[in-house]
Amino acid sequence: MVNEEELLDGAARILAGDHSASMVQIAAGIGTSRATLSRRYATREALLKAVAVRAIEVVDECLAPLDLAPGADAAAFDTAIEDLVIALMPAAHLYGFASRDATVLADPQFRAGVDRQDQRALAFLAHGQRLGRLRADLPPYWIWYSLWGLLDAAAEGVRDGHLAPRQIGHLVLTSFLSGTRPVAPPPAAQPPAGAPAP
Repeated sequence: MVNEEELLDGAARILAGDHSASMVQIAAGIGTSRATLSRRYATREALLKAVAVRAIEVVDECLAPLDLAPGADAAAFDTAIEDLVIALMPAAHLYGFASRDATVLADPQFRAGVDRQDQRALAFLAHGQRLGRLRADLPPYWIWYSLWGLLDAAAEGVRDGHLAPRQIGHLVLTSFLSGTRPVAPPPAAQPPAGAPAP
C-alpha cells in the first residue's frame, strides 16, 4: 500500500503536470484505486489541502541551510546556498503545484506558511548581499523567485522527458549562481610588451 508521503508526493507530481487531473486520474497515476484514495481523502479539495500541508512541511525541512550562525562568513554562505539549491530540488513538484492552484492559494494556513518561508529566505539572501556573495542590484525577492523558477523548469524538463534527474542539480545551480553572483570587474589592461612605463 502506498504510504501517506508517497501518495501526496505522487499526487503533487500528477497535478503539477495537469492541474485539472481528477481523483480517478490521480489514483491511477500513483498506482492505487479511486476507492483507496477516497477513503483517505473524501474530496479532491481535501486531497489538495493535504498536498499543500505536505509542501510547507517539506520546504521547511529544505530551508535548514539558511540557519547560519551569527557572523557567518562568505565561505559559510556559499556552502549554505549550494546546499539550499540541492535540498529544494526534490520539492520543486510540490511547490510548483501548490503555488499555482487557486484552491491551495485560498487556504490561509498555506499562505501563512509561504509568507514565513519567504521572510526566512529573504533574510538569508540579504545577508549574502551584505557579504558581497550575491548581487546587490537585484531585489532579494527576485533572487528567491528566480530560484523557484529554475527549479520549476527543471521539474518540468524531467517530467516531459527532456532532462535526466541527474542533470538538473548542475543545471539549476550553474544557472542560478551565474545570474546572481556579483559581476567581477574586467582585468586591468596590460601595456604591450616593450612599451614604456607610464
